[in-house]
Amino acid sequence: MAIMVSSLVMKFLVEEPLQMRQELNFDYTQSKPVAFVPRVIPPKHKVQATVLMTLPESEYNRNLGMFQVRVEFLSADGSVLASKSHPCMLKFKSEPIRILLTMFKVVPLVAGYISESQTLRLRIRGLTGGHVPTSCLRVMIEQRAEFNPGGGIPELYYASLMLESQLPFFRRIVWGWKRMIFVWITLVSFMMELLVAVICCRPVILPRPRSRDVSTREVHSSSPNNLPKRSPVTSSAPPWLNRGRERPGALLLPGAVSTFCSRGRERETTANRIATIQMIE
Repeated sequence: MAIMVSSLVMKFLVEEPLQMRQELNFDYTQSKPVAFVPRVIPPKHKVQATVLMTLPESEYNRNLGMFQVRVEFLSADGSVLASKSHPCMLKFKSEPIRILLTMFKVVPLVAGYISESQTLRLRIRGLTGGHVPTSCLRVMIEQRAEFNPGGGIPELYYASLMLESQLPFFRRIVWGWKRMIFVWITLVSFMMELLVAVICCRPVILPRPRSRDVSTREVHSSSPNNLPKRSPVTSSAPPWLNRGRERPGALLLPGAVSTFCSRGRERETTANRIATIQMIE
């Protein structure tokens, strides 16, 4: 139960950052080739866009020089919410270096495992969505100012776009500590459930001790006054020996009993002697 509660809480707290990769298909029928990527981006999210372009090392591209790639955020009605551009060009290689590299790569080149091309990686940072959600992205290839419309556009093998969003401060902290927060919420939920169970089911978990009235009744029932009375035992001892017994509650100590018995014997002996003397006379 605690795991289910923590899972529901984390579902509302944690927001996963946006990460996606989309292939770009530029429309070369226009003076500035354009590719659209339908993607919804939440408002006020910072996004880093990375454009990957694979260009052939043709003579045209080597002589082209600089060109520019622009990324724009568009709303549902087509208005531009944010726009950033990045200049790029093929990496320069001198003629001797290109000949040496071609000699080293002649076997895989002939076999078709590799091609004479370069992959440009353009990172465009600082794109932030406004108050209106972004519904589409537009990637555009622009030429330098010296070229006429339609000119200065590079030859292209393949292009793709990678998007990585940066969450707001609070969401970013929750995303970084999501495992620790999940464990803490689970422990707190378990302690609350245990407390509720102890409060509601206390008579079952912790039974109450018996009341004092019941224990007092048991003590009174086991008192000497409630024990069955024994029948009196007749004794053949002389009457003067049973005088102490006739007194209720009288107790004779062991020493007193022995002294009392010795005196009785002496009196009995004296009485016997007197009776003998009288018979002789």
